[in-house]
Amino acid sequence: MRWKVVAVVLVPVLLVGGGATLILLRLSGGAISGHGATSTIPVARSVPTITAPASVPTPSATSTGTPSPAPGAAVPDACTGGQLDMVVGAATSASGGQKGVTALIGNHGGASCDLSGTLRAQLLSAGGAPLPTAGGTALTGQAWLVPDRVALDAWDPQPGEATVLVSWHTGESAPGVCSGSAPAAGELSLTVPGGGSVVAPVSPTPSLPQGMAPCQGTVQLGAITSVASAATFTTDAEDAADSEIEEEEGVTVTTSCTPSVGQSCLRSSGETLGTAAAYFEYQLYGTGGGAVCYAYVYQDAAGWHPLDVLCTQALAPADGGTVTISVPGGTCADVHSAAGHASSVVSCVSPSAQTAYGVGQGPVYVAETDPTSGLGMGTLWWYLTGLDGWVAQDDVASPGG
Repeated sequence: MRWKVVAVVLVPVLLVGGGATLILLRLSGGAISGHGATSTIPVARSVPTITAPASVPTPSATSTGTPSPAPGAAVPDACTGGQLDMVVGAATSASGGQKGVTALIGNHGGASCDLSGTLRAQLLSAGGAPLPTAGGTALTGQAWLVPDRVALDAWDPQPGEATVLVSWHTGESAPGVCSGSAPAAGELSLTVPGGGSVVAPVSPTPSLPQGMAPCQGTVQLGAITSVASAATFTTDAEDAADSEIEEEEGVTVTTSCTPSVGQSCLRSSGETLGTAAAYFEYQLYGTGGGAVCYAYVYQDAAGWHPLDVLCTQALAPADGGTVTISVPGGTCADVHSAAGHASSVVSCVSPSAQTAYGVGQGPVYVAETDPTSGLGMGTLWWYLTGLDGWVAQDDVASPGG
């Protein structure tokens, strides 16, 4: 999981069946794990769409701009669905039954790739069956994705990932047309220009109690947008961690607390400083139980940035603790001789939920630049005693906690 810097951007979006609206897009961290798929799911077009009023201009296909490659760097190959992962963030809403979510896309492949052009959406049931879907005007954009991104957090995009705004109308705006005719989607599939699709679960949330249930299945996609840099959150590591987890959980951090009915509480319980990195530990209490939370932060020349927030009752990367290896697609996780992708690979370990490895040292933050795209790809590293080497945060921090 990745953790939240809160940089809020107002994005104007034309929503089908209504006027343009400003969607609040938080460039920071969600925590639902997505999965890649290599087959393309056709978009059903048999359901009639809702036409926007004549007074509202239809957006033209525009480009969000292309990243600048490093001098002499090669252009990455096109991204395919099988190398991508996606998570869907919490919903934003506006008047008139308009809804929107932000999808975050990352590349778990071993090399950079170019996600360019327009996407196509397909709504799926929780079991993966296609639901009636129609698409509005899709915008064109581009993002170069750095490799080895696994534990995505939709509320905290990191450099080298991509965001896409997904918006729709609910039946509230046209009850005679849409009421009772908008089944909630269990998953969202996006077909990518390079071939294949990437899929992520879409679950009801307090801000989206009906889930994603577009009127007549009509979904509007924004442009593919590159995340070029992480915003500086604060000059203090603990402040960055506290603010991040408070945004994530919607609860204020205190030194002691007692949960009440319908209200959780969050207590700070420790900190560990690493090399240009740190993590802070919290106890999350609720009437239904509790969990241990970790907020991971890193430091560069600009200041302290949130990276991950992980709330779990299982294993999590922590000094002296134990972790399991988690990588997508049946591939293996590289074990390096030193912290950083530039160091030699001493072995490659297959994931196993039954095999736990001791954490002997960490976290260590290494600022790196992807040689193909020229984008930052720094991350935290942990020394695993059973493997006698260093493994990247994404391979030991289970997405979604």
